[in-house]
Formats: sequence, C-alpha cells, structure tokens
Amino acid sequence: MSRGRIALGGIQFAGLREEKTKNIETATRMIREAAGRGAQIIMTPEVVLTGYVGGEAERRMAEPIPGPTTELFASLAKELDAYLLVGMSELLDGEIHNAMAVLSRDGSLMGVMRKVHINKYETAYGWRNGSEFPVWQFATETGTMTGGIMICYDREVPESARVLMLKDVDVIFNPLACRCPKDEIHRCLLRTRAFENEVYVFMVNHAEPSQNGHSFAVDFNGYIRSELDEAEGLLWCEVDLDALERHRAQGIYGKHHRRPELYASLCDPAGQIHPDNANLPPVRTRSA
Repeated sequence: MSRGRIALGGIQFAGLREEKTKNIETATRMIREAAGRGAQIIMTPEVVLTGYVGGEAERRMAEPIPGPTTELFASLAKELDAYLLVGMSELLDGEIHNAMAVLSRDGSLMGVMRKVHINKYETAYGWRNGSEFPVWQFATETGTMTGGIMICYDREVPESARVLMLKDVDVIFNPLACRCPKDEIHRCLLRTRAFENEVYVFMVNHAEPSQNGHSFAVDFNGYIRSELDEAEGLLWCEVDLDALERHRAQGIYGKHHRRPELYASLCDPAGQIHPDNANLPPVRTRSA
C-alpha cells in the first residue's frame, strides 16, 4: 500500500530577544508563506517566540500549553489546514521547559515535546529537563507518516534518535538555536543520525543575527537534500515515504541486525556523569 509523499516546511528566522509579539508576527507571516507554497507540516526553530533568553526574563514570557499562544497558532493551523510545530518556552508546575507544541490540521493540540537533555552550559538558564520522546501520526491528502522531535542538544546524544527510530518514526524534526550547522562535525552528526536510523532528519535553526541559519534536510541515505544560508528563509523538503519503505526493506541499518540483549550497560546509571548543578527532573517517589 502506497504511503505517498509529504511536504515539509521550515521557517528560518531570527528570534528577537524578549520581542515575543514581533516574533509571533514573523512566525505567523512565514507560516502563511510556507503553507501557500504547499507545505503540509511546518516547523519553527527552537524557543523562537521569546528569542531564547533564559533566566527570569524567559520565565516571565513562558506560558502554559495549552495557553494563549498555542490557541493562536492552533487557529492558524486550522485555517491553513497544516500541521504546526512551534518552539516556545512552557511554564509547567512552576518550571520552564524548552518545548515544541505540536498542532494538528484541525487546530487541536496533539502534544508537547520537552527538551530531554539540558547540558551543563544551559543549566544556568533555568530550563527543566523533559522526560520522554513522544511520537505522532501525521496524515495528509498525499501521504501518512510518523514523526518525532529531538530539540537541539538532544541530537548530540545518539540514544535520542535511536529511541525515536525504535518508535517507528519516518522523520525526526530537529529545531535549533545554535551556531553549529556550519561546523563539519555537527553536519556529519545529523547526517549520521539519518543514515544509521534509516529516517529523514529535518533541522531548522534561527537566522542571523540570532544564530547562523543553515537549516537543512537530510534523507535516509545521509545526503543533504536542501539547505538555506544565514538569512531568513523557507526550508523545503518533500519526503518520499514509499522510497523510505523500499530502502528499509533492503537495508542493514536501523532495526536490522541489532543485538539488544547485549546493550544492558547502556541503561546502567553507573559511571554516568552529572555536574553538581545539573538541572535534572525531580525524583518522583511512588506513594504507598
């Protein structure tokens, strides 16, 4: 049975620091442009609506999901008949999360991805770790697929992509706010995540002057299919889900030839390093 094709659109723009209203206006304009060009799933960069400032300023701008901002973009998703993945700061139980709100074509909130890996350079900004890698089904008139998200530094930990692969994702979305995309090692890293897991990877970064752009899309062979420069722009990639299925049927990567019975040490906390100031999720104890 044919799975078809789906058009992905990434809106690369500079999230202005503490200019939430202007950033929402820019995101809205560019989402409309992407939908007008036929994009069926549209993603923003990481925490783009607040400019990714962190600290108390970020806390003041953070809001619950669902909330006023997600309601605004939910209405836009319904109007445009497009899925939206929106990078924002979420206020949850008094803590701020680096979050991606996932909105359906009908304007409903499908779920939230909260950045799982907060590294030691980010802890001072006060972000709280997420604790799961959810996946969602995306269905359009032209194709169906499963997608998941790893936010910025999540991609540096190979288990992130591996978990998503084991959950049968076809596309891994990777919103960024960093200057890594021009570094060859980081470009190779994302290409490898796609190749070794037999998935598409769709990365969208902030433009200059916030970061340095160079958003790009990688196919399941690890080849870069499209790329932007440093300026504001629209990243476009059509994913061929039937070609992906054929590739997996003939492949030796992804789920092929794994030996999970030998990998128990990967989940053993012994030897794990967490700095003293690591902003880890609170330990939840089961009540008697």
